[in-house]
Amino acid sequence: MPRLAITGTEQRYNTVAAVEDGGRWRMILPFPQDSIRAAALVGAAGLVCLSDDGELCLIDWRAGRDRVRRRLPGEGPFNHKLFVTRDADRIAVYRSHGPKNDEQYFDDIVVLRASDLEILQHGRGLVWHADGPVGSLSPEEAYPPRPDGPAILTIHGDLFEDPGGRLAFIGFRCGPGGSAYGLCRLERAGATLRYDPLPDAVKPYWFSPSGRYAVTPHSDPARGGVPEAAADTGDAGPPRLGQAVELWTTGPVARAATLVARPGSEPPHAITEVAWEPDERAFWIKSGYFWDRTTDFQRIGLDGTRSPVFSFARYDGAKAVSAFADVADAERVEIRFFSDSVYIPRARCADAAPARTITPEEDGYRSRPSAGPSASAVRRFLARSQPVVTVAAFSAAAIAEALDALTGRIRADLGGLLRGDVLALTFEVGGRAMTESAFFARIARERVAVVPALRALLTTYLAVQPGVVEARKLYRQLWGPEDDQGALAPAMQALLHLDPTAHDVFRDYLAQRDGEHEVYSTDVMMRTYIAEAGWRDRAMIRFGVYFALIRYRDGLITLSGGFLEEYGVLDAAESLLEPADFAALILEELDGFAARPDLDCRLGRDDLYRELRASLATTAYGRTVLPALAARSAAPSRLA
Repeated sequence: MPRLAITGTEQRYNTVAAVEDGGRWRMILPFPQDSIRAAALVGAAGLVCLSDDGELCLIDWRAGRDRVRRRLPGEGPFNHKLFVTRDADRIAVYRSHGPKNDEQYFDDIVVLRASDLEILQHGRGLVWHADGPVGSLSPEEAYPPRPDGPAILTIHGDLFEDPGGRLAFIGFRCGPGGSAYGLCRLERAGATLRYDPLPDAVKPYWFSPSGRYAVTPHSDPARGGVPEAAADTGDAGPPRLGQAVELWTTGPVARAATLVARPGSEPPHAITEVAWEPDERAFWIKSGYFWDRTTDFQRIGLDGTRSPVFSFARYDGAKAVSAFADVADAERVEIRFFSDSVYIPRARCADAAPARTITPEEDGYRSRPSAGPSASAVRRFLARSQPVVTVAAFSAAAIAEALDALTGRIRADLGGLLRGDVLALTFEVGGRAMTESAFFARIARERVAVVPALRALLTTYLAVQPGVVEARKLYRQLWGPEDDQGALAPAMQALLHLDPTAHDVFRDYLAQRDGEHEVYSTDVMMRTYIAEAGWRDRAMIRFGVYFALIRYRDGLITLSGGFLEEYGVLDAAESLLEPADFAALILEELDGFAARPDLDCRLGRDDLYRELRASLATTAYGRTVLPALAARSAAPSRLA
């Protein structure tokens, strides 16, 4: 059976839809400029994907081609889910919320025909006919509420399909007749919706595959809440505490039974997940959140039978995220802890003991590094979608020509070269593909004489980058070919290697970063630059002061004095500049830095001045600069 995974890289996160079929992964890039919000398989060869900005596409994943695309109504963000009916005839795109509290939310649902993505039903509210149980979805905005307007649509939990093939969901505070909680079912023919009230307690419902049954934590109407535990009197001896669960039917809507699970001496943890076996004769419950440091599992039969409460010694006391992976296998039940698998042998379900801890020797542990294709395979696949720069040969003339052409492309349409917020390039040199990092590293290593072309490339990029960032509503910067790099980082590093005076370009590159997260420039590129070029002259010392100010702008805190000494600029200044000259240089840089609103520094000039003074005080030479700085400073006298 085909299996679907959504994957990507750290920077191009959730951009690839991968379908495993017969042990082979087929990868698809449905939205080159966007991420995948949700995806689902449709029939034998269909794949439906929803983008973050509301584009829906139906793809034939076997043939690797689009069938149809359309945009959803409304405005983003589209943090929606997808549901496909069993006959693969309908696709529902919807927003819902977990039943955590009694807050109303503004949810919505769009039902489409799977073959052509035609919208069949769209609802942002509900309209009821004469206060009866029958109504319809309304595309009209339900807020603010008004007497003649639709009811606000709040969906609790996931959509499901009932035995009659109708899409259904739990509605909260949106039904007729004052009921706060109910089961809503959409008729396939027409646009009508039927509402059946449920008890008003806010709680989750886990529906069986056919939609015939639902399991929910036990409600006690007399107490108006959900009790933590119920008495278990089915066994001899003193009563033990157990988690009570209710079994409901959906046709008709009725409570069929109350079952007791997890008998033990301690009050049970909350039920956090339910997984139904395919024949719907039993279900598995998981109790406990990862922060409880204990999670256990139990099989409950619809006839009231139950297995021991299972736990895994391997994860005892650990904050481990877990989920059911496979409850259909006849021999064992698979549980995922993070991405790894452990197993409960089905033979253990017949044990008479109320609880059973499965040891590491018997849990069948399997390490599963990835739920989809390997990271290297994903990187190779994404590289094929990157813009290609053709270079006739690895020679100075050919490289300069190719870089000039790339500069023109960036000047004309930088946005068209992006994949999301990432600029990553493939260089085809004499017919052979090279990664962006490898291409520029070779230029630096072989000292290819292309400094003017590199400088033009970077200055052009830095000139047009702010406009693209603003237009796309990105945060501060574009990202580059490696997970921790900014855009064109390999080119910037190559320029610094070939031309030590290029710190004027590096200044702007450092300024146009998300300094809180992009630290490659400051931690790797700067260290390499100073190791190769050194603090060679007054201009370099001036750049060192600017770099310290950038570190403060980035939001870093130093516990050992300050950033003037981070890469040795104070020691270098001692041999090159008199204290008064260095003080003048510091104030010139400080005033220029404080006057640039585009730097978006959280610290004002006075705060930066104090930080630089504290940094100077860390060395003997720096302390000789302090009086000269105070004499020249235009800062308020209280700072001197």
